[in-house]
Amino acid sequence: MGQTAQVSDLVLPSASGAGASGGWLWHWRAMKAQVPWSATTQQIARWLGGVSPGSSELLLIGASGGWMMSSAWLQRFRCVRAFDVDRWSAPVFRYRHGAALQQSRTTLIYQQLDALRYLPQLLRTYPDAFVLFDNVLGQLRFVHERLDAAEAQLHAITRMLRGREWASVHDAYSGRVGSDTADAQVQLLLGPLQTVRQRSVAGALPQFSSAERQWCAQMGVKGAWLDHLTAGIFPAGTPIQHMAWPFSRERRHWLQAAWVRP
Repeated sequence: MGQTAQVSDLVLPSASGAGASGGWLWHWRAMKAQVPWSATTQQIARWLGGVSPGSSELLLIGASGGWMMSSAWLQRFRCVRAFDVDRWSAPVFRYRHGAALQQSRTTLIYQQLDALRYLPQLLRTYPDAFVLFDNVLGQLRFVHERLDAAEAQLHAITRMLRGREWASVHDAYSGRVGSDTADAQVQLLLGPLQTVRQRSVAGALPQFSSAERQWCAQMGVKGAWLDHLTAGIFPAGTPIQHMAWPFSRERRHWLQAAWVRP
């Protein structure tokens, strides 16, 4: 195995090697990767199974075809309003989840829209809806030329959501793994890490617990990983579930998922 990264090496805001998802190429890749992604998809489904919002209406931000989304969880809602900028997402999402939603008589309304740009209007229009950000908040660092602009938007989003019930699953970090862990699915079967993370000071590097350090070692972290700037978006004391996503043979994404209740 190559040199395992120190935890201090994990945060590298200016690193390259990851990009925004979307477009037909993303959907083709996701379709081909269903088997290697299956363990992570199951972990997300189990996490969603524990998310029981009080609203029967869902605002799904960044649905992206729903490749790693649970149909059973979506069936809990009377109405699902999904938003994504990618024009390919709506037909893929309907193909994957449409039949299940019809069975539960869940109304699906899918709109091609930059929901983050219009988030204030959406929150005002649907004041009682539960909001789920589906693998979108970790992509904001690629939308802006400057990292401080991305951080500012993330902080603005969390301010808008104060007093709301919402959840998010997103990239926290991503990068390479050692050669002997590239095929090690056993690392994913160890189960997700669960922590309670305090809100980090603006501009400060996140403080990793000993459990998180051990989890990084089990993932086979190699070199400096990319920071997706999402470490401090959840309110202090929010239980956070961490999951490893084998994005490709050589790369892992460190996902965070949390449910925020008013």
